[in-house]
Amino acid sequence: MAGPSSLVLTDDERSRNFLRGALSRFGFQVSVANNGEDGIGQFSPGAFHIVLIDRYLPDMSGLEVLRRIKRIAPEVAAVIIASDSAADDVLQAMRLGAKDYLVKPLEEAAAIDRMICRISGEENLAKQNREYKVTLERRNSELRDHVELLRRDQEAGRLLQQHLLPRTPYHYPSGVEASYRLVPSLYLSGDFVDYGLFGERFVAFYLVDVSGHGVSSALVTALIKHSIMHRLRERPLFAQLDSLSDDLLDVLNLVNGELLSTKLGKHASMFVGVVDSSAQQLHYAVAGQIPMPALVSEAGADWLPGKGRPLGIFERGDWQVMRAELPPAWRLVACSDGVLELLQGDLLDKEAQLLQAISESGGELDRLCQSLKMDTFGALPDDITILTLGRQ
Repeated sequence: MAGPSSLVLTDDERSRNFLRGALSRFGFQVSVANNGEDGIGQFSPGAFHIVLIDRYLPDMSGLEVLRRIKRIAPEVAAVIIASDSAADDVLQAMRLGAKDYLVKPLEEAAAIDRMICRISGEENLAKQNREYKVTLERRNSELRDHVELLRRDQEAGRLLQQHLLPRTPYHYPSGVEASYRLVPSLYLSGDFVDYGLFGERFVAFYLVDVSGHGVSSALVTALIKHSIMHRLRERPLFAQLDSLSDDLLDVLNLVNGELLSTKLGKHASMFVGVVDSSAQQLHYAVAGQIPMPALVSEAGADWLPGKGRPLGIFERGDWQVMRAELPPAWRLVACSDGVLELLQGDLLDKEAQLLQAISESGGELDRLCQSLKMDTFGALPDDITILTLGRQ
């Protein structure tokens, strides 16, 4: 394989011979030219690694040769050969793009060695930078492709999760209306709601908030819905008044068991209930629910009582089924804990502000979301869901 090449432009035979020997020691193939026109004629882009140009040539200025060569190949390593009294020439040569300079008389081999090492080092660094730039551009392109693939996957997951959610609002023949607003902090949400009519009098519903957010939490919400639907195929739920409490506890135990069995380290809060439209009663249970659901009547809004451990942490949650009498006109509001991020202060302050907003809005979903600035808050730190049921 041929070594690196160099071009020496000088009519000074002593300097030419000295440079030929010094460059040869480094493995350079050396071409020579006695004048500027001959040197420019021999030069072409990529033909030489180093070009050494005498400041004074018989037919033209070495600076003019440097200018013309740099115009042809800006990247070439050019070295000007100047006399010891030509400081201005050296400065002008550097401005024209010379990499280095040598001072006549050329007698010190070490100076040539240092010049070649310096230029070779700069060329190697430039080559490494070019290779790094190419590698970086390739990896950036791969990263962009990967991010786009993830975005499409996330978008597909979001559409699938939306497909699993119920229609909103939904009006049941019994006069009960159910609606919700779910705003994920990412493409996918760890919050989920569902509701349905059982028989002609029972409207069952739940709001679940799985810890974390994103893909893993969203997959858990899909698992929860699948498990509940599978249980409904196994045996009827919410079909008889005297079995409502057992059915609600069955749902909580089912979800608790699923979360524990997956071993994903996920836990969840849940509000599950049944509206008995005939008896005008609400049967419900809570599992780690913060904030508590609120019941709105003509007198205003109040938190519902109740307590229970979160799901996915303990084998037994000691959940309690509660019952509340419903007035002729009522609205039930349940929120995931992400809604508290929209408010200021400590937990008690936030809960007080939320209850006031629920009361002032009458529990109507659109008015409540507008009051909380839910759609204009900006980047959300957590998934936010508000579920409302009511009868006017």
